[in-house]
Amino acid sequence: MMPEEQVRKERLLLLLQQIQLPEQVIQQHFENGLIRKLQIDKKNRRWHFHIELKTIVPSSVYELFSVQLTQAFEHIASVDFTFVYVQKEMSEDEWIEYWPFIVTKIQSISEGIRHLLAKQVPRYDGRRLMITVRNETEAVALKRKVTEPLQDVLKRLSLPIVQLETNVQESKQEYEQFVENRKKEDHSKVVEAILEKKKQEEQVEKKVSDKNLMIGYSIKDEPVLLETIRDEERRITVQGYVFDAETRELRSGRTLLTFKITDYSDSILVKMFSRDKEDVPLLQAIKKGMWVKVRGGVQNDTFVRDLVMIGNDVNQIVPEEKHDTAKAEEKRVELHLHTTMSQMDGITSAGRYVEQAAKWGHQAIAITDHGVVQAFPEAYSAGKKHGVKVLFGIEANLVDDGVPIAYNEAERTLMEDEYVVFDVETTGLSAVYNTIIELAAVKIKDGEIIDRFESFADPHEPLSNTIIDLTGITDDMVKGQPEIEEVLEKFKVFVGDAILVAHNASFDMGFLNVGYRKMGLGEVPNPVIDTLELGRFLYPELKNHRLNTLCKKFDIELVSHHRAIYDAEATGYLLWKMVKDANERQIHSHHQLNDHMGQGNVHRQRPFHCIILAQTQEGLKNLYKLVSMSHVDYFFRTPRIPRSQLNKLRSGLLIGSACDKGEVFEGMMQKSPQEVEEIAAFYDYLEIQPLSNYAHLIEKELVKNDSALQEIVANIVKLVRN
Repeated sequence: MMPEEQVRKERLLLLLQQIQLPEQVIQQHFENGLIRKLQIDKKNRRWHFHIELKTIVPSSVYELFSVQLTQAFEHIASVDFTFVYVQKEMSEDEWIEYWPFIVTKIQSISEGIRHLLAKQVPRYDGRRLMITVRNETEAVALKRKVTEPLQDVLKRLSLPIVQLETNVQESKQEYEQFVENRKKEDHSKVVEAILEKKKQEEQVEKKVSDKNLMIGYSIKDEPVLLETIRDEERRITVQGYVFDAETRELRSGRTLLTFKITDYSDSILVKMFSRDKEDVPLLQAIKKGMWVKVRGGVQNDTFVRDLVMIGNDVNQIVPEEKHDTAKAEEKRVELHLHTTMSQMDGITSAGRYVEQAAKWGHQAIAITDHGVVQAFPEAYSAGKKHGVKVLFGIEANLVDDGVPIAYNEAERTLMEDEYVVFDVETTGLSAVYNTIIELAAVKIKDGEIIDRFESFADPHEPLSNTIIDLTGITDDMVKGQPEIEEVLEKFKVFVGDAILVAHNASFDMGFLNVGYRKMGLGEVPNPVIDTLELGRFLYPELKNHRLNTLCKKFDIELVSHHRAIYDAEATGYLLWKMVKDANERQIHSHHQLNDHMGQGNVHRQRPFHCIILAQTQEGLKNLYKLVSMSHVDYFFRTPRIPRSQLNKLRSGLLIGSACDKGEVFEGMMQKSPQEVEEIAAFYDYLEIQPLSNYAHLIEKELVKNDSALQEIVANIVKLVRN
């Protein structure tokens, strides 16, 4: 789908929500619709929406939309709309449903004629609407006075333009008898249709066996890609997945099957007509979800306004069933699995997963939905039925409420000490695989900036578009600049023994420590303060604690955010505000800061994923407690579990490192192996997924290339083996 089309669909959804159209109506009639065009007449305050829909909506929905739209915009502008239907074909039943609404919209006719039309139940033969009149005079009058206004109404309602024809019934008695007979005939047809449908369903059961479905002849031809069909074809073979199928009986008594297939290069509508009653159960056996090969001709359909295939032969394609060929004692146990209970991340039910595991001979399977346990009952029942042990778990959003405010604790008086507030701009997020391209700092004493440090560093590689867009730093700005080692040596002298300060210090200090270690200087020995964590403790009422949010609170100007010197200056002024607030809370020394670690709304910090599996009944009970508190006590956008609470209730639980959003994988991307080893000690097992699961990290430029990704995975394996 093109991005522009998706935007237009989202705009329509927003409009439907704005005018408060019922959700059921939206899903049933406006799905996949889009706003094709919006015309605005500013001078006369008139808006006209052109809305594209797949099929014609019922008259009741049309009227409801019109009323809701008018009411929603009555204080803004005079509003109108036009529905543009992709498929404008209407059945007789649809015309009958629309007819009373059409009559109310016809202008410039007398009430007598309107009353006569309103009583009609029109017939439709595919091109004409037939209504019954009492004599030739009425017929002439209707055709003369109604034909043109009717065409105008059909055009306004975006309905197919059809001709109006009359059928003369000479006497009133005959006319009334005709109407009565029509009602009886309609009722009889309904009953007959219901009985026939039931009969056909029974025939389907008898005639359609478990063998592959075949309509017509066996197809040996090689299929062509749907995207290659650009014009009418006399005879062609295609294959694809059936994503929509419908059968309906025509007035002629024949059955029409329409189904849509896609081979994921394109899609096409296929039509097939029954030749005799023997074909009906076969046509009805074509269902959504099948793979089929179809042979027939392609022609332009005037109703659909697109190329349509008229099928002659259809063969069902049953894909070869997959098997787990591993030996029984070597079959895997899936420990990371999302069911339909995982929001936007699962499309298969727990029961079907367990059933498939049993078919493959797996002894056990874990259920790990995102933060919820609703799939447990179904999984338990399926496990009992198929003889598979179900491991109950979740993929949790874990927040570290033990993140330090201060590092390298020291007895340094906060109000009297000297600070170096610094910021780095880098080629990426990894202190291991990326490098510093800008290092800037300000020296603060008594709340005043007394010195500045600023330098670029040459990374010796082109900067990514993401980094250029984020920082405003270009290749020309860093090319030929000093080596990072030279920059760090000068920075070390500039810092001296001052307290280092950074916003999200773990990131900046990670790059600083890696750089120092490469130079043989060991890790940075200076005391450190993280203004991000200090802000979380001091100002829990804020919705977030980003640098720009905190600066806004104190009216501190933040110019060119994501440039090191400007971020450092803003953080410096922010620090002094925080130091004074901490002093008022009787926090006078650097080593006192971590006494308040984990206080405030720490559960609002960015979570990372981990897998929690219940090993015992006690563990299952503890899992339920954690899930409950994550939804009740620590919910913020997602259900979250503080690490401290997980540690308290860890008995009977098995903790896994999860996916690329887990702290072990992120740590291996961004930190040194020694730091990751400390992080990994928290987990009972480390998880590695197929490389394809991590491919999006390269697309987002979070990992440089395939080689870097393979190295990250290899380092996790090495970590486990050591």
